[in-house]
Amino acid sequence: MTAAFQAATSIKPTVNHGDRSYLIALCSLLIVSALQLQLTFNRAINWDEFWHYSLTVLATKGELDQPLQTFFTRAFMWVPALPGNAVDHVVLIRLFMFGCELVTLACVASIAMRFSDKTTGLLSALAYLSAGYVLQHGTSFRFDPQATALLMASLWVLLSRPASLPWMLFAGVLGGLAGLTTIKSVLYAPAFAGVFWLRWTEAGKDRAYLKAVAAMVAAAALTFVVAYAFHASNISEASGRGAKDIVGASAEKMFSLTTHPYWRHNVKGAIFSPATTLLVLAVPVVLLRSDRPGAERVALAGLWLPLTTLGFYHNTAPYYHVFMLAPVTTSACVGIRLATRRYGTLLVALFLMVGAAITMSREETGTLEKQRLLVAAANEIFGSPVGYFDSCAMLGQFPKANGFMTPWGTERYLRGELPSLEQIQRERVVPLVVNDDQMFANALNSKADVPQLLPSDLAMLRKSYLHFWGPFWIAGFDLPQTTAPSIFTVVVPGLYTVASGRSIVIDGVRHESGTVVELERGPHKAFTNAGAARLLWGRGLRIPTQPAPSEPYFTSF
Repeated sequence: MTAAFQAATSIKPTVNHGDRSYLIALCSLLIVSALQLQLTFNRAINWDEFWHYSLTVLATKGELDQPLQTFFTRAFMWVPALPGNAVDHVVLIRLFMFGCELVTLACVASIAMRFSDKTTGLLSALAYLSAGYVLQHGTSFRFDPQATALLMASLWVLLSRPASLPWMLFAGVLGGLAGLTTIKSVLYAPAFAGVFWLRWTEAGKDRAYLKAVAAMVAAAALTFVVAYAFHASNISEASGRGAKDIVGASAEKMFSLTTHPYWRHNVKGAIFSPATTLLVLAVPVVLLRSDRPGAERVALAGLWLPLTTLGFYHNTAPYYHVFMLAPVTTSACVGIRLATRRYGTLLVALFLMVGAAITMSREETGTLEKQRLLVAAANEIFGSPVGYFDSCAMLGQFPKANGFMTPWGTERYLRGELPSLEQIQRERVVPLVVNDDQMFANALNSKADVPQLLPSDLAMLRKSYLHFWGPFWIAGFDLPQTTAPSIFTVVVPGLYTVASGRSIVIDGVRHESGTVVELERGPHKAFTNAGAARLLWGRGLRIPTQPAPSEPYFTSF
């Protein structure tokens, strides 16, 4: 390496430690961090968090059937065995995600300091944290906080550490783990490219640096392969086919120039985080007018470019901002530095905190306790987990029978890429439907068409399930009084309780009220001339004594 390159890596921006601007920036960041920690314990569980927890439960049982996008489960396989229910466990895991975010904040601040000073670095971290969606979802149980921390740490190593072999290998390992955590890590490619260009330029375009980069890339690839092989070896299905399914489906939906299902949320996020939005949008203008060295401008532009993924990446839901905004707000240091010189650190910090205040003022309360009550009620009703249909795996420790019914998941289900509910019923016993999404509400509470469900599945749900308590619908039949035998078809085999006050004749055998009869799949003949009767799956399931909580059961974006 050239002497100039080594000197560049050791340059530290000067700062007057007696300057109260640094303390203002630090205190502002700590205040918003404390607000987010409070949300970690009190914010409702998002549907995606329930899904990620259910995957973790499957991993602990050795029933996980997809090797990609599930590596995150390895860190939490001990959690389902702890006391408490799914809601308690997700809240616990959020504390780990909070730790991941602290790493991200440290990296944002440190990288920004590389281009500015300590106060500006802290304000860049504040710009990230005070963005509404980051404040809300930065500690959510998803792979985004983990992947973001890994990628930002890798960028920090590349920018701020000597380009020695140990450091470059370390950066590669971090990048490889991030890629296995989520394949969308490739969206950080411009950030890495810009950093590589800056460091290579500072090195006098020395070939030694290119060799170091090659070593890093090799370390990333090797880490990915080894970690993937370890993870896939414990997957219940053939990992090769599972990986191909995930990669193929993701590639199909990952990029789109015409379909932007979350654009309204993106606009909303920008409006409710005005300071972060303005500072981020100002970056290209500031760089064009900047007298910084060209390589620095390239690096800062690379850090900013992930913002453009909002225009072509498909899944830009609010939690995506946790992943995308970290490098982007780092590049905002160029605008923050100008703003503080003109308006002062206090005013800029207060303006950034307005976004956090807006977010906190709009937070819904009480929903988390509703979720905790619902999960506890399911455990009380059934005693042990049973299969169920729902949108997002809300019951966590219960085995969800159908796929994750996001817009993308629903599209795949309607195209036949995921099994129908009827097909699942032929292979598994699914006695419960949790009405936690509008599609299930429309299916179970109305006779209207439900475009998110196949017609045959819609008919099956309406014929085979009865309302039991709150959002819980249990397999069963209401048989009207008739003077002649009637036929009903069982799709959920098992024990059924005669839950009415009348006796009923089933397949020629009389059963009194309160008795239990075992029914196999297929048609059965019932005679109900003594009066209308109800058959309900299970052995005398008891309705919880406490009233069911009112909807909604989730907090909206």
